[in-house]
Amino acid sequence: MNLNRLVEMAKEHGWELHDHQERIGMVSFVKVVDGDPARINVYMTKMTVGTCINHPRQGRTQLFRKHVGADLMEEIFINPRIHTTKGYQTK
Repeated sequence: MNLNRLVEMAKEHGWELHDHQERIGMVSFVKVVDGDPARINVYMTKMTVGTCINHPRQGRTQLFRKHVGADLMEEIFINPRIHTTKGYQTK
């Protein structure tokens, strides 16, 4: 997926471009989700996506998903809490 399409997709779902670190190939988006700030970091080289959200019971958590395609990327923008078989969680 190219950067322009990723940014367009994010904007379509209310995410705002927060940071672009070209050197490491990372793009970051922010949005308020359920009253709390949330962030999605996309590492473009391997399409690894990290979501940083406030979990109702666990507090602030990070969920990483590897090798994310365009369809799943859109699902993550719609619901950053979506569970997939491609990820792992850290607290």
